[in-house]
Amino acid sequence: MPVTHWILSWQENEQPSREQADEAVSLFLRGMGLAEHQTIYALHKNTGNYHLHIAVNRTHPYTQKVIQPHHGFDIEAAHKIVAEIEHKQGWALQINARYRINEQGHVVRNLQHREQVKPKSKAEDFESATGEKSAQRIAQERGHAVIQNASCWEEVHAGLDAVGLRFARKGSGAVIFVGDTAVKASSVDRNFSMSRLCKRLGAFEPGYYSGRTFKKPAPEPVSHVCREEWQEYQKERQRLAKGRRLVEKKQEEEWEELEQRQRDRREAATARLARHGLFVLNIARHFLKEQEREEKAALRDRQSQSEKPERLPRFKHWLGKRSPHRGNLWRFRRRLAPGVEVRKREFPRGGTLPSPYAAYREMVKKRFPEQMDASRLDAAIALYLRCAGYTPQDVANELFRHTPARLHGQSRDERIEYGRRVVWYAFGTAGDIDIANVRPTKEEIQRFNRDAEDIGAR
Repeated sequence: MPVTHWILSWQENEQPSREQADEAVSLFLRGMGLAEHQTIYALHKNTGNYHLHIAVNRTHPYTQKVIQPHHGFDIEAAHKIVAEIEHKQGWALQINARYRINEQGHVVRNLQHREQVKPKSKAEDFESATGEKSAQRIAQERGHAVIQNASCWEEVHAGLDAVGLRFARKGSGAVIFVGDTAVKASSVDRNFSMSRLCKRLGAFEPGYYSGRTFKKPAPEPVSHVCREEWQEYQKERQRLAKGRRLVEKKQEEEWEELEQRQRDRREAATARLARHGLFVLNIARHFLKEQEREEKAALRDRQSQSEKPERLPRFKHWLGKRSPHRGNLWRFRRRLAPGVEVRKREFPRGGTLPSPYAAYREMVKKRFPEQMDASRLDAAIALYLRCAGYTPQDVANELFRHTPARLHGQSRDERIEYGRRVVWYAFGTAGDIDIANVRPTKEEIQRFNRDAEDIGAR
């Protein structure tokens, strides 16, 4: 498949322009060595994050050869390209970024980066759908340190047994059992493949495990966020699963009853017609077979048309339907450290400027002197205006009047949409989280209000 699809995504307080999207695609293709290739890309804003789809035909238009960017190590290269785009366009740095731009403008390894062992995308999809830890994550959290620090096979087996896991050979590879679920050892860590472990620990030696490691473990929430709602969701899942099992059992019983009736009828017909000879018996068997086929088709249609068991939606949709605020908290769960309380805060009106945008812009730029994209700067201004007690309508009006127009201009609707997304961030869940993480005191809010009013007076 020569066409490859990448996605670049911005944070909620960032709104790239068309020109910035064009530049980002150019930087990305150049960094991947695909600048001459056929490309189609689209900037979407149909979700909370602006995101850019890039589809590239890796078949070179002149040589007709399929290019493999960076010999298959394109993810590592993408981290470098992201750092370059963030630095050049003034976006916020990626959380736990692998690379950064130094003072000389070169891409260098970020010394503050902490390598995290994460589940594969399929396991993360399961976690996002159910809010439950995947078997792969459990194996990584409980077993990674055990296997990493073991000096012999006996320590591997004893350590995994202590945390409820089990290591076994499967074919030429190895698996880690989380209860009765097998997880490839190499998916927990590349260094945990059987060949690499044998090089480090010697020839494989099977271990003895207590029986409790074979039982399916109790579900665990993947995040501390919305834990109570997740427990309710689990109860609902169990209730619906029980209902599905009852329906399946009833359908199985109906099939067993039908097959038993047909079996009894065949035996009775065979005993009754056997004296008439094989010719008559074969005719009877033929018509009985046709009758049985019709009865099975009728039962199959009746079961397919019966009321289907209720299916539970994905956890985020179930949660968002109950409470949009809680649904957004789940969406931003990776930003929330345990113990951080996020709530809708109402700030008293502390700002007295009739048109505060220009003064707060200068105050924010003074507090954050690094290069910052205009949309990111406007989002910070809106957040400060919220803390100063200005209403969403006040902020939207200021943004509509004062935000600089884009390079090729903006229609009235585009300016309204731009301001709406800025206000949505500042007064929405993302803004609530940023305020909760900073926890500004009353004195700090009064101080930056005074700074802004001093700038406005000058």
